[in-house]
Amino acid sequence: MPFGLPGAREHLWFILTNPDPAGNVLGVNLTSFELFKDTTVVLTEGHPFIVKKSVIQYSDAKLFSVVNLEWMENNSYAQRRETCSAELLKAVRDGLMKSDFTPQEMQTYLQQHP
Repeated sequence: MPFGLPGAREHLWFILTNPDPAGNVLGVNLTSFELFKDTTVVLTEGHPFIVKKSVIQYSDAKLFSVVNLEWMENNSYAQRRETCSAELLKAVRDGLMKSDFTPQEMQTYLQQHP
């Protein structure tokens, strides 16, 4: 997402948690590799969306309302992609805890909602 918006660059988002009691999930996005970006997790494969050297941008980790995500998908602002492997999901989740760029509140959230 964002999907289908003129001029907007689409990014793959990984949802790292199941919905919490309030209906929120934690997500992080994949972006192009560049020397000044967080290199905690560098990916060159592991998901069909990954076609070049990429990194997880932990500084952009955020909570999403499942209701809002469903609305975005139903209204063509987001598109569900293939599920990643358990190994890739674990690497991305582990990276969130290791990265110096992850907001502390997102690390705390992941610890409280494994």
